[in-house]
Amino acid sequence: MKSEELKAGLRMAEWVNTFKGAILASEYDEASHMNSRMYVSRFDQATWFLLHAIGLTPASIKQQNQRIAIVRQNYQFLDELRGGELVEIKSGFLAVGEKYFRFIHQMYNDETGKLVATCDSVAVQASLESGKSIPLTAALQEKAKRYLVTSNVPLDAAVG
Repeated sequence: MKSEELKAGLRMAEWVNTFKGAILASEYDEASHMNSRMYVSRFDQATWFLLHAIGLTPASIKQQNQRIAIVRQNYQFLDELRGGELVEIKSGFLAVGEKYFRFIHQMYNDETGKLVATCDSVAVQASLESGKSIPLTAALQEKAKRYLVTSNVPLDAAVG
């Protein structure tokens, strides 16, 4: 933690463990690399566990006649995962606004600890009736802020 954060009394949250699994034969190509669609699928699953950490579940959202809409998503692939390898995803919020939250997933090779991919997303809560985004409740914003993290992805990670 930076000394400025300590002085200000701020504490960065721990990352939320949002996925653990193994790369199965049906998930990789002829070269034994995990298919890109599986990276996306794993990040999608991780999103639901991150939302669950702040009290949003598919059932609670449906009950409120709402949905979560991803309005921007950026992927960064840093290394290959191969069949049989173990994968872990850690997630957290980068920013929380009145009508949006920005979050990041970081995928690691669980055995080596190496960062292999990231997914940086912006999402809104939307009404199913109007189709338009709605403000996040103050309580939801506060819960999400408990999981504010700082991305540790090197700026030149994709260059090397």
